[in-house]
Amino acid sequence: MTVDFKAEVEKRKDAMMEDLFALLRINSERDDSKADKEHPFGPGPVKALEHFLAMAERDGYKTRNIDNYAGDFEFGEGDEVLGIFAHLDVVPAGSGWDTDPYEPVIKDGRLYARGSSDDKGPTMACYYALKIIKELGLPVSKKVRFIVGTDEESGWGDMEYYFAHNGLKDPDFGFSPDAEFPIINGEKGNITEFLHFAGDNNGAFTLNSFDAGLRDNMVPESATAIFTADSTLAELQEKLTAYTTAENLTAELTQEGDAFRLTVVGKSAHGSTPELGINGATYLAKFLNKFAFEGAAKAYLETAANVLHGDFAGENLGVAYT
Repeated sequence: MTVDFKAEVEKRKDAMMEDLFALLRINSERDDSKADKEHPFGPGPVKALEHFLAMAERDGYKTRNIDNYAGDFEFGEGDEVLGIFAHLDVVPAGSGWDTDPYEPVIKDGRLYARGSSDDKGPTMACYYALKIIKELGLPVSKKVRFIVGTDEESGWGDMEYYFAHNGLKDPDFGFSPDAEFPIINGEKGNITEFLHFAGDNNGAFTLNSFDAGLRDNMVPESATAIFTADSTLAELQEKLTAYTTAENLTAELTQEGDAFRLTVVGKSAHGSTPELGINGATYLAKFLNKFAFEGAAKAYLETAANVLHGDFAGENLGVAYT
């Protein structure tokens, strides 16, 4: 039997896009502030999981929801199990969109929405590929288990829980329809490092807080520092204006009592392509490092400004590797 899969996809294109659009409209960002026993990563990922499993039940699959961490269904027969690992959570949308990130839009033949390529679009493509096999009654030699998680972008707590609690034997092998096709066989190295700066925070300038970043695998779009300074708002603003003009940045400086609040806005990008972003955190540190901070604050700012800033390949850190 010869099957023209492109023709089969075309027959189902409208239905596939309708299902995809419905899934893309769900804001499934992780939100720990709303997490509880019923919503381990917040309500958004759970809503996306429930929607996907309801769609699978509509199409005749028997689904399982593993305590709102992940879900699955199986198709076919065989001694070996092929696992398909997809995820329904998305990284925060951030700013700078021309359209609503949770209202899909097609422009110039391209689909724009948060999750369209990572990972709701590939998930739906794979789902419909299996749906075509099922509807055409094609023979399969293995059992397929389609697994969808809800925490791939943050810590993979979904898969840790799934494999500990799903009650079935692990798949013998599998793949993940994630991001761009046809295949990714080596994406990037990943080092998670926590640096601790101990000691007094003294000096004519004192750093009270420095906050940046939404996820570990995103270039921080913006960063905010609160500090006290042996300087006036006007003096700081003059130096900030010169800095942002030279670096082509956007920033906002305000005074709140005895303290100053400074926010630098850059541009977000995926952690695998940091050169495409503008790291608001390191640019903020680079500016603050010009002033008389001392102790742990100075060590912190110098590390961000002189070691991390612009070091996209990890050369300053001595971890550059190909």
